[in-house]
Amino acid sequence: MIELISILCSLAICILTPIEMTRIRAGWVAKKFGGDRERFLAAYSKQLSMLASVGVMFGALNLLLALIEANPGERVVKFVAAAIWFVAAGISHASRRGLPMSNLNA
Repeated sequence: MIELISILCSLAICILTPIEMTRIRAGWVAKKFGGDRERFLAAYSKQLSMLASVGVMFGALNLLLALIEANPGERVVKFVAAAIWFVAAGISHASRRGLPMSNLNA
């Protein structure tokens, strides 16, 4: 059950991050954010960095768990979960690089 939740969360990151990036490139700023656009972009950049780090960490953790798993069916699920988390990390990293900021110091 935990693997299913992990897979669903990583798939949500893979789907929602490009959608939000499209909105941000069009000039969108979250209504809850109290600062200007530059501060929003810096905060979003930090969020994407955190998502990339978490994706690599969970991907590596799932790979390690797959290697010590005794049941062959569970191995496949853990390998798939690891692959999806690595894809989520890649999407987050690529999105961070694609932010419309000239001075990305975050």
